[in-house]
Amino acid sequence: MGLIKKVNELNIQAKIKMLVYGQAGTGKTTLAISAPKPLLFDFDGGVHRVNFAHLQDVDIVQIENYQNFIDVLDKEDLAPYETLVIDTGGKMLDYMAEYIIKKNPRMGRANGMLTLQGYGERKAMFSAMLGKVSTLGKHIVFVAHRETRQEGDEIRYVPLFGGSNYDSLVTELDLVGYMEAIGRKRTITFDPTSKNDGKNTCNLPPMMDIPTIIDE
Repeated sequence: MGLIKKVNELNIQAKIKMLVYGQAGTGKTTLAISAPKPLLFDFDGGVHRVNFAHLQDVDIVQIENYQNFIDVLDKEDLAPYETLVIDTGGKMLDYMAEYIIKKNPRMGRANGMLTLQGYGERKAMFSAMLGKVSTLGKHIVFVAHRETRQEGDEIRYVPLFGGSNYDSLVTELDLVGYMEAIGRKRTITFDPTSKNDGKNTCNLPPMMDIPTIIDE
């Protein structure tokens, strides 16, 4: 068979790489762990804020440094899981930066931040990690806090995910969804708007309601 293929002959990557972000208390982690057979990586030490009723069938890894995450990917049996949930993605990137600087101090500045070369290294490490997860045949869902930015007279809500490195990191993802609550109604949109970031390569509806899974 030749290398030139029709669209129905393509090998399509069926595993999703996704980022969910939004205001505090909207249930971002709860939504993330509703993914198929999740394994939750608690980078932020915030698992105690999740309703324990949602965690009954969820296994959890409490992360203290990025090496913990590497060890799980390399040494643990991940066959029972279909989705890796990273909570939060921003904290994971912080741990990744610490890991890079520890291995090569020249990648860091005196204030503990990465150098320009260090950010490039983190981007490469992030891409390699996603490649590893893809090789394992897993979905990956990042949870992130919301950051408020003033742009002229407009206020925008963007993910707290990688700082100035965000744009290059988000190119690796299939979906970026913004969650918010209006009264008791919670919604998520994957379409970018003047108010929020988004990415919708899967052609999902512009806005979807998020159901209450467990009645209070």
